[in-house]
Amino acid sequence: MNIIRTVVATCLALGCAAAQEQEKPQPTATFVELGLHESVPWTLDPEVFIDARSAKRSLDLEVDRAAILDGAIEKAQAKNKLVFWYVPRIVEGENKGRQMYRAPVLDLYAMQVLFHDPDVAALLSTRFVPVRLVLDEPLAARFDLRPLGFVEPAILVLDGRGRVVHFVERIRTFDAAWLDRLLRHLLDETGAAADASTAAGPEGALGQGRFEEAARRIEALPESGRRSYLRAVLARRQQDIPAARTALGEAKRLGGPAPADLAAESIRLDLAEGRLEPGDSPPSGDGIRAAEAAYLHALAAWWRGEAGAARDGFAAVASRWPDDMFGRRARANVEVGPDDRPYGAAFSGFEPVHPLPDWAFEGAHRDTLWHGPERSDAEVARRGVEFLLSMQRETGGFQDSRYAYWPSPRITPNAWIAITALAATALLEHRDVAPDRVDDALRRAEDYMFDPAHLNRGDNEDVYADTYRLLYLSRRHQGADDGARAALVARMHAIIEEAGTRQRESGFFAHEYENAFCTAAMLWGLRLAEGAGAQVPPEMFSRGVAALVSARLEDGAFAYSGTAARRKSSVKDSSARMPVCEGMLFELGQSDPERLRAAFDAYWDNLARIEQVRRNDFHSDGELGGFFFFHSLFHASELIRLLPDELRAEGTARMRAVLQRIPEMDGSFVDSHEIGRSYGTAMALLTLANVRED
Repeated sequence: MNIIRTVVATCLALGCAAAQEQEKPQPTATFVELGLHESVPWTLDPEVFIDARSAKRSLDLEVDRAAILDGAIEKAQAKNKLVFWYVPRIVEGENKGRQMYRAPVLDLYAMQVLFHDPDVAALLSTRFVPVRLVLDEPLAARFDLRPLGFVEPAILVLDGRGRVVHFVERIRTFDAAWLDRLLRHLLDETGAAADASTAAGPEGALGQGRFEEAARRIEALPESGRRSYLRAVLARRQQDIPAARTALGEAKRLGGPAPADLAAESIRLDLAEGRLEPGDSPPSGDGIRAAEAAYLHALAAWWRGEAGAARDGFAAVASRWPDDMFGRRARANVEVGPDDRPYGAAFSGFEPVHPLPDWAFEGAHRDTLWHGPERSDAEVARRGVEFLLSMQRETGGFQDSRYAYWPSPRITPNAWIAITALAATALLEHRDVAPDRVDDALRRAEDYMFDPAHLNRGDNEDVYADTYRLLYLSRRHQGADDGARAALVARMHAIIEEAGTRQRESGFFAHEYENAFCTAAMLWGLRLAEGAGAQVPPEMFSRGVAALVSARLEDGAFAYSGTAARRKSSVKDSSARMPVCEGMLFELGQSDPERLRAAFDAYWDNLARIEQVRRNDFHSDGELGGFFFFHSLFHASELIRLLPDELRAEGTARMRAVLQRIPEMDGSFVDSHEIGRSYGTAMALLTLANVRED
């Protein structure tokens, strides 16, 4: 591995300022080059998409994918199996692949975390005919599956007659235990056959998911550490963690298989219960599961906030066991991609260890959303706070975002500062969930986000680093004593002075380009600071207001960039930014109640479309894109206070309903995967604080 690229990954993982100066072309790696196709006997689509700064969406190769799929269906019919069709990319005739920009990132996460899991890989290898195939126009027409209702990465399960048994789309929680249970559920429902040639012994029956047969074979063994160990594995896969604990304890007492195998199963149980302390040093030994034990130990370190220990652990696994399933899985967390971030899911928080609720293992869901019972505001907050606390790194920052390409990874530090400020504010708003832990997290977050070495001044997104730090400081100011308030205001003044130097002559602020929505967001932050006692130069407001007015069209829409004279926009395309833009004009005395109401009405009228693109990473519906979902929801929740009482009550009820239906099944929140789970969860918690029922 190139040592320079390793240093870059190290610095980004640890928040080193030196990484901000790295500007060079980066190679890209495919899942094949990383070896992530080797755990399952895939029939592979010859078209390969890679993560790159310029997204590839077209199909370059002439491939008869229908024939490939039909061959798999024939094989499944002959063997009474099911076809497992993994869809890494959708390029059909209507959207032409434009619904997703960095789909290869999610594809690699799935190949690494879902299909390089030994339980899932065994099921796919023995009881399915696995195919990895792009959904192109002929297949989209054949199965009537198209974006935006069906988005990658996705899974279709077909029977031997080519009928869809089940599908899962828009996968954003990559939980192998959940997929293991879903596959076994579909096998039970359809009566698909088992492969007798791989069913020898209890291990073979376990691998096939034939648990009744596995239990009989296990109990037929003489009393031994092996029998107790296999009991533990069976109980864990059945989600009976207490029984698995008891059986594993017996295995250790009886001297059970190799210590590394026992260690791997023990860490599995720790993670299934949300425990992240599986010992101070990686497990040693040469058992079958030694690489797995060391890998899971490194993964637990990451979720404890120890990115450095995790990085070292993954590197050791990749080096010592390069040909093992977990060695290849570790390599994905070590190799660095074109955004100067490791390719794999771990360092972006998409390789979960948080226990899923029991309902997630029941039935067959068609996405990875929360399909459990409606929860109280307190329970939503509790899960969100726990998730955020686990995402904070030892630097104090929340550094999982890969929002990095415009124009280069130099923007990453600014995005991390902005997200850290949001996460810290969300924790502050819900401090009562875990006061001592939150206070510690806030101290560390402040050290990170107010260290100038962590910023790239003058690069994209520093406007959001500024306004969201002003949000944090203004909220902190509310509960502080007089002495602390003076220091907080001083920090506000430093940010305001810096922000003033970046306001354009036009009055606009810019993130990639000057526009109304980030200008409105910056004016909102300045207004919060002013309310906390900070002095804001009046011309920053007056020039910003003039810019917003220049961007507003006659129908109330706001241009996507610059003035209305430069770029038009429809009300639908503008609807996600209208509340924050019109709301700030109203707040600053340059709008009226009718215009404000119209802005919120446009938002409500288009909320279903805004929500449909939430987990997309591109402008999937005109100017509507997933990366703007939480930006619009949170800022609307901030400014809805400007509406009359009856409209405010109706609007906050709608927002609470949104927060009930959009969490992932682990309780976290996400819109665009690029911006990440810390950002989505923080924005959801901040919105909840504004709209929750007292």
